Amino acid sequence: MLQRSSARQSLIRPRALLLVLLLACALQSTVRAQGGPPPARVRFDDVRLEPVSLRRFVTGEVRAAAYSRVAAKEAGLIVEFDLDPGDAVTAGQIIARLDDALMKLDVELAQSELAADLAVVTEREAELERAERDYERLSALAQSEGAARRETEDARTEVAAMRARLDQARADVMRDQVNTRRAEERLADFAVRAPFAGHVVATTAEVGEWVNEGGTIIDLVDDSKVDVVLDVPEDYLLALQAAKRSTEASPVALRIDAAGAALETREITIVPSGDTLARTFPVRIRLDNPDGDIKPGMAAVAAVPTGNRGDAITVSKDALMRSDVGWFVYFDAGGVAAVAPVQVEFAAGDRVVIREGALRPGMRVVVEGNERVFPGQPLQALQGTAESSEQAGAPAHEQEAG
Repeated sequence: MLQRSSARQSLIRPRALLLVLLLACALQSTVRAQGGPPPARVRFDDVRLEPVSLRRFVTGEVRAAAYSRVAAKEAGLIVEFDLDPGDAVTAGQIIARLDDALMKLDVELAQSELAADLAVVTEREAELERAERDYERLSALAQSEGAARRETEDARTEVAAMRARLDQARADVMRDQVNTRRAEERLADFAVRAPFAGHVVATTAEVGEWVNEGGTIIDLVDDSKVDVVLDVPEDYLLALQAAKRSTEASPVALRIDAAGAALETREITIVPSGDTLARTFPVRIRLDNPDGDIKPGMAAVAAVPTGNRGDAITVSKDALMRSDVGWFVYFDAGGVAAVAPVQVEFAAGDRVVIREGALRPGMRVVVEGNERVFPGQPLQALQGTAESSEQAGAPAHEQEAG
């Protein structure tokens, strides 16, 4: 079955190329017969077959950088809650309120106890001040033999007792302050807040429901940053580590087609724990996602270096144009512009590796002025158009590993 499919593809590709060329010739004849539009002044570059660093495509998925099941710190009846999946929240935003009537009474009780003990401290300070005056007076009389020694000793003992009572009163105040702060913090916990900014992905409570301490209210994701987790075979980890350390080695070329995202990066993290059956290791790539276009759960594809080399067809990045159906280039079909759809594998310096299709090595593609070209328009080369690959000596880039 695979052999038959391969044979069929090998027949289809030459036919597709022939069809494109025949269409271009027909367009050229029509344009010449009708006078046609003026030629487009463009610059060309060759399609090249180059020795490149081989790559292997691996798959993965997008995950949220932060995911939290936001829970209630206190048990209580939900009296306010108005969020649905997909709603955005900010850090610290109140997402639910619990009935806090009894807790408010506890706060008032703690505050009243604190006020009472502060009054006791004031009273104890006054008592100590009076006891110290009595002791000083009796001490002065004792020196002039106007007071008994026993009275002086009793006064000194009273001063010590008053100081102890004051210390106890101050300790009671400290205890009341702690109890008051604790009650106030518990009261604040009856308002459940978002720990970070993000989007609600699930709700597990409604107004009127009782939630226990630690019970989940919502599931929240922070999608301002996302992690792409790839499953990379162990055979390619050494080449991947080399790419991470070196600016000369091939970086990881990542695509998230559903979000229209494509990039190259060396900022990777290899998780040192693999799948013992598949012999793959998770490789994590952290991405900024300020617009939220990349969603957790999207599929990702990445081309990772393998450490081997081979040949690949490449075109200049400047040749690429994009439509609603994908990438395409304009090429020179006997003096007129023709369109060739291309499937881009990954970037390689100032060029991109493409899969085999209508383009062949040596064909000329438009790299400047292509935004003003339309199919069938005559082409006129600007001065300084790139030479052929044999003359220019093209540099090596990258290719997919079979």
